[in-house]
Amino acid sequence: MKKAIILLLCASMLSAAGCMEKKMPESKPKTIYYDDNGNPVATPPRKNGEGEIETQPPVPTEPTTPPPTAPEGEFDVDIVRQNIYIKGQLVQIPVKLGEFPVGWTYILYDKQKYGLEEGRGMAKMYYCGEEMGTVMLDNCYDGKEDESTVYSISTSESDSNIYGITPRVSTVEDVKAHVGEPDEVQEMEKPFKHMFTYGISEGTDENGVLRANMLDVSFDENGVVELVSVYYSIK
Repeated sequence: MKKAIILLLCASMLSAAGCMEKKMPESKPKTIYYDDNGNPVATPPRKNGEGEIETQPPVPTEPTTPPPTAPEGEFDVDIVRQNIYIKGQLVQIPVKLGEFPVGWTYILYDKQKYGLEEGRGMAKMYYCGEEMGTVMLDNCYDGKEDESTVYSISTSESDSNIYGITPRVSTVEDVKAHVGEPDEVQEMEKPFKHMFTYGISEGTDENGVLRANMLDVSFDENGVVELVSVYYSIK
């Protein structure tokens, strides 16, 4: 039940963030420039003949060494956490919030408003200004947010996937064929029809951080993936 509540909270934040002021934190560049290949860079590229900066849309980049995969139909959380593709960009957890490369920005959720205890946090992530989903944070303290650890990522975007499981595209059958039968199935009311859970959870610690190494996949009433989340926080 705790897992379901946390997942629903995360889902509500996915929609609630759209109403928040989209300001960029001071520790991140407020203006994102692109090189000739469309990749974000920290400094402005060259100017054109009229003195205007030439920019292009971001281009997804593939890793030099592809992350490992598991046999089809087998779940391995250590594999899943290394195969997170957001807007075409590879993300692996755990990772420090401040270690996301140039082009990534975030907005922290108000701890008091969302009942987040000291040491715990959540943030909405953006890549080149485009929303990608929500991350959950461990060791998140005021003024030191960049040092906090991203231990969970959730996304409901159809141009993103967690280990090939794609919101609004993948189905119940696709998920079972890819990572096998779930360890737990929860029937839930709308907006989610039901949820598959893979892996293990030790519950929340004294700071409210979910200690789990698992994958949650929520489906709509038609059996299509609506939200996918991965957690990797058992030490």
